[in-house]
Amino acid sequence: MKKNEENQQKDENQDSRAPLFRWVDENRNSPHFEESLCRLLSFACREWIFRCRGVLLEPNEALSRFVCLTNLEYEVARWCANATAFAHEIVDFCLKSKTLDLPPQVVVDMPQILDLRGVACPGNAVRSRLVLAGLPENFLLQIWLDEGAPSENVPLALVADGHIVEKREKKEGFWAFSVVKKEPKK
Repeated sequence: MKKNEENQQKDENQDSRAPLFRWVDENRNSPHFEESLCRLLSFACREWIFRCRGVLLEPNEALSRFVCLTNLEYEVARWCANATAFAHEIVDFCLKSKTLDLPPQVVVDMPQILDLRGVACPGNAVRSRLVLAGLPENFLLQIWLDEGAPSENVPLALVADGHIVEKREKKEGFWAFSVVKKEPKK
């Protein structure tokens, strides 16, 4: 009897998950599929923070809190960089976020430092852009990058996006860039 109840519960859980997974499978080749997945992910992050901390953030702002983290079980930044490849992981995360406790390292305050040391190109540029997208205009963010290509390419990408690199400082084994977030010109 107990086994039948467990199987029925498992079937009900799979049925409740099916619509989102079916949507992924049916829309994978749509022109705006990646953008839709990232938007879904940003709303899941927003709702998770709101449910657990009572703080209501804009979706991009909530997503940026998760992208700032490097030791989180969920690789949100990596998923956003190639959303189609991680579509099922994104959907699974969105569903889990409705019931799980928020990891303690997820902060609702504005991040002051984005540590991208050890993050390979182009992932570091993608993360920088995602985090800046969730910050208010004129916010000053310090971004830490490895020497070499990352410290050359990421600031150029951010300037191309319209942000201002105010300061570059050589630290021991890495570079610290102070970047002022600017809204894109329309």
